[in-house]
Amino acid sequence: MKNIKYILFLSIAIITAGCAGFLDEVPKNSISPVNFYKTGQDAISAVNGAYAALRVNDYYSRYWMTSSSLASDGTYSRLGTTSDRGVIIHLSDAGMVVSNRYNIAIWSAVWQAVNRANAVLDNVPNIEMDETLKARILGEAKFLRALTYFNMVRRWGGVPLILNETNTSDISALQVSRNSADEVYSQIVKDLTEAVSVLPNISSYGNEDIGRASKEAAQGLLAKVQLYLKDWNNAKTNALAVINSPSNLDLMPDPKDNWWTGNGNVDNNVESIFEVQYNGVSPQGHQLGNNFEPNASGYGPGQWGTIIGSLWWYNQFEDKDKRKEATWLTEYPAPSGDSLIQWHEFRFPVPHVNKYRDPQNKVSDGMAYNIKVLRFADVLLTAAEAINESEGPGGAYEYVNRVRRRAGLDDLASLSKEQLRDSIYLEFRKELCFEGQDYEELVRQGNLLKNKAAYSVYTIPPMYDDNGNVFTPPASLIATIKSRQPVLDNYELNEWNTVFPLPQTALDRNPKLTQNQGYP
Repeated sequence: MKNIKYILFLSIAIITAGCAGFLDEVPKNSISPVNFYKTGQDAISAVNGAYAALRVNDYYSRYWMTSSSLASDGTYSRLGTTSDRGVIIHLSDAGMVVSNRYNIAIWSAVWQAVNRANAVLDNVPNIEMDETLKARILGEAKFLRALTYFNMVRRWGGVPLILNETNTSDISALQVSRNSADEVYSQIVKDLTEAVSVLPNISSYGNEDIGRASKEAAQGLLAKVQLYLKDWNNAKTNALAVINSPSNLDLMPDPKDNWWTGNGNVDNNVESIFEVQYNGVSPQGHQLGNNFEPNASGYGPGQWGTIIGSLWWYNQFEDKDKRKEATWLTEYPAPSGDSLIQWHEFRFPVPHVNKYRDPQNKVSDGMAYNIKVLRFADVLLTAAEAINESEGPGGAYEYVNRVRRRAGLDDLASLSKEQLRDSIYLEFRKELCFEGQDYEELVRQGNLLKNKAAYSVYTIPPMYDDNGNVFTPPASLIATIKSRQPVLDNYELNEWNTVFPLPQTALDRNPKLTQNQGYP
């Protein structure tokens, strides 16, 4: 198994886990697992190391976020089907199993995150310390383990349930079989239920602890898990508990206020329930902007532009939907400052993703916006779906329409249960797209394969000259735009692509693992 590499990681992991805010408390001196778990401060340092595992470049960073996007219908790679990104789109390609660095690296990273949480859960109970603080730290570790297992079961299906720290050099002890997806989900629910009972509300944390897992984070994630399990009544109960929390969570006034292109407090704002803390951690941070910035644009870091937009998905956003501007980049100032470069003038002439845009190159100044894992809008939509499925449309409108009103859209009304379900599904996708849930939502909604024929049917957006006038593009430009769109009818999407394959490296190291059905 890939996590064999991390047998004796703890002494290194805790030392190197420092970051802004509460993670500044990680000690700088050399320590070992043998003499480490002695005090309450040691317990805090250990759980801080578990949080830091989320920031591994392969996890809640470029690889996790972009692979979810590339496996969906909202974006594709400009680099072609032989690249790592293209192989993700061709999920059944043998390269996805054998050599895709995204899949291999994420598999390693999630096991590191699980092991750090397990180390806390195994060792902190034996420390003599304040019992309330101890319970909170254990609740934080259970939340972090549940979050990672939730990501794992959605990405690969059933995986081994490892609930104790891996601290042995006996390789045979690490070769364990996969648990079923049902068993993994049962453990996730157990961890989150226990975390809810001991974690404080978000508003109870002081400035030095902003970003820690809270009661609302555990309840909100539990509601999301129960949505996947179709446990509608419990999903409703937990989502409403977050909505009615004394912490007074709310939506930001404008969708773009959650991103650096907006005007709000981007990180840990009133809409945030849980974020991976990056701001001030280190220069460059997660570098997500590199993947989405228009290629060679002259603005922002990197400007790789490896991920470009699907016009079919762009067309799903109504013009009056404020999320369209927050989500999609269709123009930016020329480096000279004397004109606007329109989307059809981009090196790859299609709308690009705007959410992670860093036009002022703040990353190079040692800043990096956080990665949003759970937002209040997500919980509102979870409540709407759970109520619609358990009771019918009546009480669901309040919550889905709250999200739509923020987007500048009209209220939904007078829909059948089935019609409202489809509308909520679309709201989930538009609200959360490119936030690490694109592929996962397509699978959950049962739409991964359904819209395949529709992807080639799209409208080319209006084009404007430097004076703001609409102009008719030449045939050569139209041909270039069309050549930059994915031909998804030719993509290798099959019934088994509702999960990713396990990397061959993992199968080689652990012969008790079995590959997901359908993969080579």
